Amino acid sequence: MTMLQDLPQTVHRFVERQRKRRQLRRELAQLDAMGSLDAVMADCGLVRSQVTRLIDGCGDSRELLDRMLGRLGIDADRLAVESLRDMTWACTTCPDKGKCRQWLSGTEEVEFRSFCPNAEQLDDALSKLRPSRV
Repeated sequence: MTMLQDLPQTVHRFVERQRKRRQLRRELAQLDAMGSLDAVMADCGLVRSQVTRLIDGCGDSRELLDRMLGRLGIDADRLAVESLRDMTWACTTCPDKGKCRQWLSGTEEVEFRSFCPNAEQLDDALSKLRPSRV
């Protein structure tokens, strides 16, 4: 596909990520106004100082993680809640989502281990799927 052919999809992704960021800002502001923000964030393992990073990275992080898990054959429902939460946070704060999108679309030739901040956790999940034979 050429860059021009990708334009509608790129614009759609951009608009959708912006919409999700606005929605998250509104929801966090509502929680703050109700005095519940700190408790909710604590339940998620986060603190207020991480709000900006959460909003900046929230656009499609979970979708990318779900696609990564799917491509590797890892069932998210079989992962520990804490592990999935940590992996989601790593995706949210990842500076190289473009490389991830390329890899997921099949146009990137490098292994995910060279760019993914979740590589160690993904390898751990993969090793549990395919235990070594002794």
